[in-house]
Amino acid sequence: MIATRTAIEYGRSLLETPYSTYDCINYIKKIIRACPGGNKNYQISGTNGLWKSKDLTWKQESLEGARAGMLAFKVSGDDVHHVGLVTGEGTVLHSSSAFSKVVETNLYNGQWSYLAIHKDIQVPDEEKTALEAAVASAHPKTRAEVVTTSGKLNLRQSPSKAAKVLAKMASGTVVDVLDDTDDNWWLVAHDGYSGYAFTDYLRPIQPAEETATELAQTTTLISEDGRVFTLLGVWRVAED
Repeated sequence: MIATRTAIEYGRSLLETPYSTYDCINYIKKIIRACPGGNKNYQISGTNGLWKSKDLTWKQESLEGARAGMLAFKVSGDDVHHVGLVTGEGTVLHSSSAFSKVVETNLYNGQWSYLAIHKDIQVPDEEKTALEAAVASAHPKTRAEVVTTSGKLNLRQSPSKAAKVLAKMASGTVVDVLDDTDDNWWLVAHDGYSGYAFTDYLRPIQPAEETATELAQTTTLISEDGRVFTLLGVWRVAED
């Protein structure tokens, strides 16, 4: 099964891709085929076919309780004609004929109607709060060091040697590991990008190797509007 964050990160890596490359159903199929934990041979015929298929383990005819990793559908009469991936941030990723490309738009703009859970994409438990999700997203799973004997390690848009190169990482570069469930490709964050790097050239960094400033002496603050701030050092809130 594809981790929720992995599906969303990969879906966002395809933003601006022309609609002529992937229509809405082929965009979802691309995510399922390309992400670690997915099914590289996944097939489904059309959005109506997906809605009626056993690939959906749960579905409802409303947007109530929308969570990250769910699929959202547009409906006209009996025609389920459009599908996208819910981010959990009030938006949905989809390949739009109106925009002629992959976009991220408001889930609650009155155009989306149904929700479903796909068997290949993980959806967090309903009890997990938005606050817990925000804190989790502020702290990467682990870190790793790029180790190459010559040249630089490519950070790619998808887990394939043929995928677009987003950045090149020199030996010694430390990256945040977002998903390490695949044996060959890890989803990592570097220099403002999230992408896939070949695991043969990544060495996990043990907590003991990190400095006290980087690991032990950090303070996480969460504002009233849900934004997360990580401060270097130990801080406390003082009252007048």
